[in-house]
Amino acid sequence: MQVRESLARDLLRLVVWYPLRLLAERLPPRAALALYRTMGRLHALLARGRAGRIAAAAAAVAPHLPPAPSKNVAGEAFSTHYVNQLILFQLPRLTAANIDELLEFEGLTRLELALAHGRGVVLPIGHFGPTQLPLAALGALGFSLVQIGNLSDAGLSFIGRHVAFRLRQRYEARIPARIVPPGPGTRQALAHLRRGGVVMTTADDGPGQPPFGHHAVFPFPGGNLSVPLGPARLALAAGAVLLPVFLQAGTDAPYRLVIDEPIAPPPDAGREDAAAAMTAAWVARYAPRVQAAPGWWHGLEAHLFP
Repeated sequence: MQVRESLARDLLRLVVWYPLRLLAERLPPRAALALYRTMGRLHALLARGRAGRIAAAAAAVAPHLPPAPSKNVAGEAFSTHYVNQLILFQLPRLTAANIDELLEFEGLTRLELALAHGRGVVLPIGHFGPTQLPLAALGALGFSLVQIGNLSDAGLSFIGRHVAFRLRQRYEARIPARIVPPGPGTRQALAHLRRGGVVMTTADDGPGQPPFGHHAVFPFPGGNLSVPLGPARLALAAGAVLLPVFLQAGTDAPYRLVIDEPIAPPPDAGREDAAAAMTAAWVARYAPRVQAAPGWWHGLEAHLFP
């Protein structure tokens, strides 16, 4: 069924993908990032009703957040959305020489060590911050990367399909990583892992995305969360290392990619029980990060653009 999208959204798409894109991709990375964040905060000021809903949702996720960050969470949510959508214009231009303008690394040796032992690595990442930035950055550093991603034009208007979706595909094709769809792409990812490659995949469902594969429900801030078991199942099937990665604010760069300690399967557990236990361990590491910065979590986007 074709969903009727608003004329205002189509006009915004035309502005974003033509004059804004042509300007932004020529800006220095940090200047472009500042532009996107400003756009998000301006939108938050103009959409006070939505901002109020976001603030209420964030309060349920992080009830003990201090007053100052709590007050800014709606603006942060809008800014995160704009950065996540538009930073794509910078990603094809990332190189090993300029990555530090946007991203710094913590724990990179954990990834290098796992690969040095001849094992593939699964990098599960949450919908938190600009999710494609780590993919492009690690690809620019020379890691052989496959991402399982679900880019779909379902429900988009004519402008959405023939402008935004078409151009997004072109930009994603220029990222130094191979992006494959769920389903048949999972087999490609498995083969890549068995050759000692790296697979990045989102470890929670994004807003508006249909769930794919096996899921389990876990306690999470603000209520239970249905979480895919796919990253853990993939690592177990390939004999690969499950190495969680998390984005957070950087010190010398706007963002930091934290490559965390690996999650090992529990001893003597069957594959399904092991996958559930490993996924629970990932959720336990992810939840406090979401509570500390709820405006970065894409889970609030149901209140952003209902």
